[in-house]
Amino acid sequence: MSISEPIKQFSKWIQSFNYQILQNIDDVKDKFILPMFQYLGYPDVLVKNNANSEINTIYFQPDIVEPNNTDTALVIINIYNPHVRNLSPAIVASRLGSFSLKTLFFIITNGYEIKVFQYWRYRPAYCLFDITINDLRHQELSAELYQALNFHHVSLMNKNLDNFFTFQHHNLLEKHLRRYTYWQDLLSKTDFQPEVTKKANQLLVVKPKIAIKCNLPQLSSPGDCEIEFSNILFRGIKISLNHRQILSKLMIGLNTQPHWQCRPFLRQVDNNIFEAVLGETTIILSELEAIDLCLCIDEICREYKKLLIDFENVLETWEFEFVEFAGIRGFKICDVDPKLWELMYKFAHEFTYYKGKSEWHLFYHDNFSLRLSQGIRDRALITPKASGYCSLLPYPKISIIYNINEIHLQSLGKAAENAWQKNLGAQGTWTAKYTQQWLLEKYIPQVINYYSQQAHFSVNEIVTAIKTAQPKRIEILGIDDIKNFLPYLRDIQSWFNLYKENLAAVRLRLYYRTFTNLVRNTDSSINGMDYLIANLQKIDWQNSPGIADSKISLYRKFSSFKNVINCLDEQVTRINNQEYEKSINADLMTRIFIWIMENGKISYSQPQMNAAKQALLTLWEECRFEMRYVFF
Repeated sequence: MSISEPIKQFSKWIQSFNYQILQNIDDVKDKFILPMFQYLGYPDVLVKNNANSEINTIYFQPDIVEPNNTDTALVIINIYNPHVRNLSPAIVASRLGSFSLKTLFFIITNGYEIKVFQYWRYRPAYCLFDITINDLRHQELSAELYQALNFHHVSLMNKNLDNFFTFQHHNLLEKHLRRYTYWQDLLSKTDFQPEVTKKANQLLVVKPKIAIKCNLPQLSSPGDCEIEFSNILFRGIKISLNHRQILSKLMIGLNTQPHWQCRPFLRQVDNNIFEAVLGETTIILSELEAIDLCLCIDEICREYKKLLIDFENVLETWEFEFVEFAGIRGFKICDVDPKLWELMYKFAHEFTYYKGKSEWHLFYHDNFSLRLSQGIRDRALITPKASGYCSLLPYPKISIIYNINEIHLQSLGKAAENAWQKNLGAQGTWTAKYTQQWLLEKYIPQVINYYSQQAHFSVNEIVTAIKTAQPKRIEILGIDDIKNFLPYLRDIQSWFNLYKENLAAVRLRLYYRTFTNLVRNTDSSINGMDYLIANLQKIDWQNSPGIADSKISLYRKFSSFKNVINCLDEQVTRINNQEYEKSINADLMTRIFIWIMENGKISYSQPQMNAAKQALLTLWEECRFEMRYVFF
């Protein structure tokens, strides 16, 4: 095999180098280390002198602007005086122990002896080379050192990977061992026994390579999970993820294959090798391990997602903004003027449940909150929020929060599985929607009437003092005007715009097809053809038949609205033959649908409208969940 020119030059320099010219640390640095790493291709060398005059430390940085420290260095070199002969194990151990290293390679040298240590994130340092300058004069050894330490190779390494350097060797070894019956039986015993077990709020999902134990979320408390591996290389490693990490990383890309690049925590780094970033841990997995990890996550996240959706459906909270502040989790149901809130709070003080038996004696004080209660049964807990702090004045408005609290939802949490909903209602625990209606239709009018002689409110002031959420949209299945799709499509477009990963094609096929059919019969005089053309040109056309590459031919193709529809049809055909779709394409397709509906005169049939509503409902429910929990 021929030797490359850079290796020949490096070997030639090593063979001509005379270490006897080195008289001190500066000589080792200037006449040996710096020239050697120039031959290794390092373009940027930053030097930092250690306080110990007997030792000099050099950091070889990545080819980017970063601080000069052990956290960012690719290679760290400790230089000793050339008169220090025989770098003993004690010296090496002391230097290794003096750094909390996050580098890739650590080198100790006096200009004659060279010790190169390779670092992995979770494993002890490995001595890659322990040689002298005379050993290095052999061309095979100098070529090996060059291949291991040259800048191009080192700069491409991921410092966060766990044992990537030896993973392929272990993987190959495991394949060979499985050819023999004895070793195959032995290795198979290391796999987990598959099972799915649910006890109370704990779900255990086990596949041969992966096991995940999850504490599912409750009404008033978030969940978490712990991941284990059967692989002997990772035995004993337990990775814990909190509620936020589960939602923001694991919940995206469910029911997709590892190589589709739909999951933000998973990346293919080589054939049958994947990098998984789980919380603060980055680990390398085989294809089988990646598949089992995805299957476990799918099972966990389906149940996790179902519980969150059930909570919101039953408590009727979807239409309200979720807020979290000062340890309080809840939903904003309306805004009121501070003067009105002051009266509401005062009224609650006068009508605590133990002071009388009227229908208004149902309050219990809980710091700044109002706890609606009659004896042992809690109805609701509402909390004021003013500029992020529970205070009354002088803020311009007070947000009233429907509080998800352990105490007032205690009876729900203790109920049998799938039976706690029975306690919801006017005589039990109130939902967010019912609480809002009670506040606006009963409680606030009662407070105003009660204090009408003391407080000088005009009718207009009362009306403007109450600010509810945004006007309600027409429900998707109740839409009969095509323009009523627009608020939902804008939500979906914003959702696609946040995605960095690919999307499973199965989620989009029906959406592409039904909305293309819905806008098919649009008057050709529609305004904004330039806008439509610009968005169509951005879409990835590489799999579409009959599309020319040049912008001129693309422009001619899109020059009429009929051709725009033809191009949309081609997208429908393309996605039917693909497993996944780029999120930018979904974003651009939605922008096109929005523009046509806003600016075009569209003729459509009732079947086309009904098909579009069904497709939109499924997609928008996914959008609503992820915008609430994943991208919150």
